[in-house]
Amino acid sequence: MSNETVKKVMAEKRRMTIGQLTDQLVSGALRRELGMDKTEFATLVSVMRSTIRRIEGLEATPRIGLIFNTAAVLRIGIDFPITEESEKR
Repeated sequence: MSNETVKKVMAEKRRMTIGQLTDQLVSGALRRELGMDKTEFATLVSVMRSTIRRIEGLEATPRIGLIFNTAAVLRIGIDFPITEESEKR
């Protein structure tokens, strides 16, 4: 595991929507960017390795707890886009 890469991502203070972060988890792009294998990434976000394997293998979808936990661990801000419909309320 590359602690320097994790620290770099944390320092960037990224912002994503829930959908964008979900895409990063499902594709494995975030894990690969961090230079981690499935076991290391699972440990980082406090889930079992099999959970990561199933998500990346398109056998399961990430639960909202995993999405928020990943965001918290890596200091990724979650954006909630405002649409025309939500502005009318």
